[in-house]
Amino acid sequence: MRLKVLVIQNNAILNNKNATLENISKLLEQYENKNFDIIVFPEVFSVGWNCKNFIKESETLENSETIDFLKNIALEFKSVVFGGSFIQKMQNGTFRNTCPIISKQGKLITTYDKMHLFSHKGSEENKYITFGDTLKIIDIGSAKIGISICYDIRFPELYRTYSKAGAEILINCAAWSDKKPEHWQIMHKSRAIENQCFMITADQTGKITEDEYNLGHSMVINPWGETIAELHKEEDCISCEIDTNEVKQLRKNFPLLKDRRDSNLNVFKLEEIKIYE
Repeated sequence: MRLKVLVIQNNAILNNKNATLENISKLLEQYENKNFDIIVFPEVFSVGWNCKNFIKESETLENSETIDFLKNIALEFKSVVFGGSFIQKMQNGTFRNTCPIISKQGKLITTYDKMHLFSHKGSEENKYITFGDTLKIIDIGSAKIGISICYDIRFPELYRTYSKAGAEILINCAAWSDKKPEHWQIMHKSRAIENQCFMITADQTGKITEDEYNLGHSMVINPWGETIAELHKEEDCISCEIDTNEVKQLRKNFPLLKDRRDSNLNVFKLEEIKIYE
């Protein structure tokens, strides 16, 4: 099944959500009267990556300017929207880094809460955010899609779970620092190769603070690990088509996933051998 994909790469303006959303709307004007099957946004795309601002910028599911914006996008482009993430204020007073999934009819279908919180190199996500505990695989009829957010990419067991559940496409929405470009490339390609899935990455670009920048380099990667579309540091979009039949054919001709030992064993045996006295 051929799917039309649109990936957004934007530079969020800190402390100015309205201006950020206006910039995205202008970015999307080039696709007027076009339809897409999937649209993917970056992590915290409407507020930017600044953990100290997260609480102030938080929204509830019932009253969210970010979700309303995404609903309009879904209706305009008749697309399922994977809405990057926003900071969700929960009813119990905690906060989540949450990806909303919007149907083509503009309805909020479900949400995914970031499982792994980046709290290193000056970031304090875990100081403000509570981690999620549920993976979400979205069946859009023509494909099954597994969702993740940024730092999740460093934990391959998450993506293995998705592939074992039948995912053909993996999505990672990110606000990734430009200090780690090799990791960005290598890990996303690896997740595609080892799970024989398409990998779609949407990353923020541009300035965060005086000495911090997002990487950009949003990508669409095929199940062989080949990059079929990529942006650099520009604020722009990827518009391309993918064919999920490539996944089916690869898994048939090279049944890597069937050769997994963990599909037959509940747990591997582990022996520790000491070679010193």
